[in-house]
Amino acid sequence: MSGSPATRLRFLGLLFWMAGGVVLTFAWMGMAELAYVDGQMPYLVSGGAAGLALVVVGSTLILSAAVSDAAERGAQRTAELLKQAADEAADQAFEEEKAAPEPAPAEAREADAKSGAGAA
Repeated sequence: MSGSPATRLRFLGLLFWMAGGVVLTFAWMGMAELAYVDGQMPYLVSGGAAGLALVVVGSTLILSAAVSDAAERGAQRTAELLKQAADEAADQAFEEEKAAPEPAPAEAREADAKSGAGAA
């Protein structure tokens, strides 16, 4: 079976739910045939406990699939937001670089002369 792990977990959870339902149904059918409580207790304890355990396991699997989906969506959204923020920062830096005035050649020579004279 192909698909995401969450899909597999959801499918497995549904299988456990169905198995729990089948076990509970057979336990009820066994109990329904007996009129005395002492004979019904083994069906109730074994079938009821096993059926409920299967339903709980199935519910846990389905819940973990939902949590896995939510975590994956959150991670994807975080990655998108980080990429968007990085793109915006790069665009802003580029715009600031383009908007910065370039020094005139005469001013650049004067600035070089002053820095050279001050260093000597």
